Amino acid sequence: MKRILTITAIMLLFVLASCTTSEQPTTYNLNTYTEQELIDLIETLLPKSYQRVDYDLKTFQEAIITMSEQNRDAVIGIQVYEQPFSSPKTGSGVIYKKDLGTYYVVTNHHVIEAAQNIEVVYERQGLLFTIPQSDIRIIGSDATTDLAVITFQSTRNFNTAVFADSYETRIGQIVFAMGNPLGFNYYGTLTMGVISGLSRYVSSSDLEVPFIQHDASISPGNSGGALFDINGHLIGINNMKIINDLASNIGFAIPSNTVYRIIQDLETYGTVRRPYLGVSAMLQVSDCNQEFGVCIHVQSGGAAEEALLNNRDIIIGYKIDSWPVYIDINNFNDLREAILNSQVGDRVSLRFIRDETVYESPYAILKLHPSDQ
Repeated sequence: MKRILTITAIMLLFVLASCTTSEQPTTYNLNTYTEQELIDLIETLLPKSYQRVDYDLKTFQEAIITMSEQNRDAVIGIQVYEQPFSSPKTGSGVIYKKDLGTYYVVTNHHVIEAAQNIEVVYERQGLLFTIPQSDIRIIGSDATTDLAVITFQSTRNFNTAVFADSYETRIGQIVFAMGNPLGFNYYGTLTMGVISGLSRYVSSSDLEVPFIQHDASISPGNSGGALFDINGHLIGINNMKIINDLASNIGFAIPSNTVYRIIQDLETYGTVRRPYLGVSAMLQVSDCNQEFGVCIHVQSGGAAEEALLNNRDIIIGYKIDSWPVYIDINNFNDLREAILNSQVGDRVSLRFIRDETVYESPYAILKLHPSDQ
C-alpha cells in the first residue's frame, strides 16, 4: 500500500509541475520527506472518499463496557406465577425511578397480566436474590401499548435508567438489548445490533405502538427488558420478535418517548387516557397527491377542528407547546406516533399545507378520546 502511495506521489508531482496557471505551481521535493510524511501528503491531496480512516476500537469497546456496567442493575428479572404451584413465567423490567426506598419498574403488560403472584429477581456477584410479592405493587397496566408499571420496596441500592429522546434515533444506530432470555440462567444478557426501522406498526399485532425495529438478539424472557444506546440511555423497551422460518433477528422495542408518556398516565391514573386529535386518513395512500404528509378528513369534536383545519389539508408538522420545535410528519405512522406520545390536556399546533401554502395552526387542547369517555 505504501509503495502504491509513493508511486502515486511521484505521478501527482509530475501533474502538479505540468499545470499551467497564472500562479506559480506548487512543487514538492521528495528528498525532504520521510516515507510516512509522504503518505500523509498524498492523503491530503486525495479526495475525502479515498482518504484513510482509523477507527478507535478500544475506545468503542470501553464505551460498551461502561454502558453495561452503569445499567446492569437497572434491568431486573420478573417472575410470575399464574396459578398456585404452577411453573413460573419469567421476563424482564427496567428501573426508571427511585423514591426513597421505592423503585419504579416498567415492563410489558403481557409479562404480568395473568399474575397471581409476582417476584422481582436481581443479581449480585453472580448470585440471585428475590424480592417477594409482599414488597411489590402493580401500579397500572395497558394492553393496547403492552406496558405496565410495578414498584418494589428494597433497602438495597439499584441504579435507574435514563430516558433518551427516541425521536433522535436513526436507522443504522448501534443499540444494545439487556434482559433475561430463557430465564435467569442467562440473567443480564447483553446483545448488540443496529436499528433496522422506525415507526413500525406490526400488521400481525393488535398493539397500537410505533415500534423500533432492531436486530439485537432477543428471546422469550427479554420481554420488558431494555434497549440502550451507546451512551447507556434507554431508547426502548423490548417487546417481541418475529418468529418465522424465513425471518431472522427481526425484533421490536417500544420507543422511549412512548414509554415515558404511558408510564406517566399509569402512575397518575392507573390506566392510559388516549388523546383525541380528531382526524382520519388513508394509511399509505397519497390521497391529495402529496409527496409527503398526511391528507386528512376532520372529525367533529377534536383538536384538529378546534385548530381550524379543513378536509384535505395536509399535515406536515406536529408540536406540543412544551416541545421546542415541530416534529416532521411524513406519513400516517408519524402522525399516529405523535398523537400517542401526547397526553390529554396538551396544547397542540399543526403545521399543514393548504392550497400549496404552509400554515401553522393556533394551539388547541387535546381532549379525551370519545370511546374512553
